[in-house]
Amino acid sequence: MVKNPYKSMVYKVDWFAFTVSDDIDTNNEEENDFLLLKNLGYDFDDFEAVPGRYFYNSGLTLGGYVNVYYNNYDKDLARNTSHSRNYVFTGQGSTDLAQKVENDWVGLFSILKKLGIKITRIDIALDDFYGVVNFNKMENKLNKGHYRSSKKTYNVVKKADVNGDIKGYTLYIGSQNKSSVGTYFLRCYDKYAQYKTKVQIPPQEAIDSGIWQRYEISFTKKKARKIVDLMVDGGQTIGSVFMNTMRDIVEFLEPTKTQEKEVHKNKNRWEVSTWWKKFLDGAGKVELGEAERDLDLGGLLRWLRVSVVPALKLLEELGQEKDFDIHEIIKEIAPQEYSKKQNRLFNNAMKRPKSDILRYLKKFKEGEL
Repeated sequence: MVKNPYKSMVYKVDWFAFTVSDDIDTNNEEENDFLLLKNLGYDFDDFEAVPGRYFYNSGLTLGGYVNVYYNNYDKDLARNTSHSRNYVFTGQGSTDLAQKVENDWVGLFSILKKLGIKITRIDIALDDFYGVVNFNKMENKLNKGHYRSSKKTYNVVKKADVNGDIKGYTLYIGSQNKSSVGTYFLRCYDKYAQYKTKVQIPPQEAIDSGIWQRYEISFTKKKARKIVDLMVDGGQTIGSVFMNTMRDIVEFLEPTKTQEKEVHKNKNRWEVSTWWKKFLDGAGKVELGEAERDLDLGGLLRWLRVSVVPALKLLEELGQEKDFDIHEIIKEIAPQEYSKKQNRLFNNAMKRPKSDILRYLKKFKEGEL
């Protein structure tokens, strides 16, 4: 392990959702105008219509990663609906929004608060490319009861292939059940395994280390609004909010013994495990990451050159000997739907001038990427 793996760690907002009243979001002259969408830097024409959700009868989406649900008052209304719109930025949508607001999340939160917008969910994630915390060790502590927590439940989910090799590993601490007042829970998982399962290209840090673990806290309703208040009004950072919440959710412990060499039953007398304390202290100093850490067009072309072009060249040579054309075969294959990540990359690339695309392609051809 490197001397200070925390230097490579970053926080990011990985899900963001809120509701806004129709009065705030609508131009009186145009019933279905979306003022907030435009003020956040989005072009309404880039969105397509989708079915409504969450008691709204209509919806809009940008590649599945930015979604708006609203009521079209020319249609029948759901019984429990309200005169509002629901904005949902998924993981990729939150990355896209971070670019739009130049990563000034606290500034955005402050503006939204002043507008009276009701935040319904925020997920804050900490990315770890060195595996500073061992999931097996965490699971063992949970199973033994060697922890202290404000939460009453935990769950461990493992996915394996037919050979028994682990392909996914997730630990949940806290209930994921919906609550009228809101809740929060911790989700720790193998992000690298998730990307490999989806055949997606991970960040360069993960490619270099072969590790990408994510520690993520999901806040909903009043709990989400409370942490926004802590950042906007209390001056706390995303890192301090995250780690203070983490300490509340779980502290892994080392049993101490009485003079009679029996284990103390009172966990308040147990000490926090050194490895967990070190993680909390180190991660508490981590800053919010840059707005863009995901793959861009240049990264995609670089990955093609390193990982795909050699394989294609091999198949070209084999095809010449065995009388088949790999490129024609590829053209005939019906592709799967693009992922949200791929949709975002495509949309961003489409907005770049042709000269930029040609410059990338020239570097790709000349091996400079």
